[in-house]
Amino acid sequence: MTPERAQSRRKGFASCCVVALVFCSAPLLSGCGFSKFELTTGAIAAATQGLFSDPKVNLREKNYAAADYLLQQSGNYLNRTGIIEAQPLTESDNPAAVSELGRQMADEMGQRFAELGYNVNRMRVSNEVDKSIFAATGQVPPQFILSGSYRKKKEKLEVYLRIVETASSRIVSSFNYTMPYSSEIRRLAEADAQIIRLKQP
Repeated sequence: MTPERAQSRRKGFASCCVVALVFCSAPLLSGCGFSKFELTTGAIAAATQGLFSDPKVNLREKNYAAADYLLQQSGNYLNRTGIIEAQPLTESDNPAAVSELGRQMADEMGQRFAELGYNVNRMRVSNEVDKSIFAATGQVPPQFILSGSYRKKKEKLEVYLRIVETASSRIVSSFNYTMPYSSEIRRLAEADAQIIRLKQP
């Protein structure tokens, strides 16, 4: 092997280590108040699909990573003064059905935005008993909407996310990815029980 080729291989290995280190350190950095996208821009784009396809990474970590990616894509267009309303993700094949999965994913992404200093209204997705903390943001029309959908496959879940500016209907940011359709995801994806009222004859 020539010296030039050996040097090239060492550089490639180092780059892979940097990408892996960014994501392995992400939970610790998040706890310190740092965002992955604030620390790196290129690494998240290179490694993000691997993170979402990894069954060892839990759902919350994936939702936080998705939020970081959406914010990275939005650049400076998404500001910290406007209200972002988090809406439940819907099932592509059954948009009328609401599930715990759709609420939890949007809620945890909203939590991530809030941690980074954005004003987020999570009234429609939060399971917190006391929702009075969202009362102030609920009184102001949202400037942005966080929403999306998911599609169930045999062994994977396809997720489609977007942030839309309400005034112009412009898509500020979008992100599509797939996750393993694990037993946890299957349980959360079960639609809420619906009460059907029958008309009296």
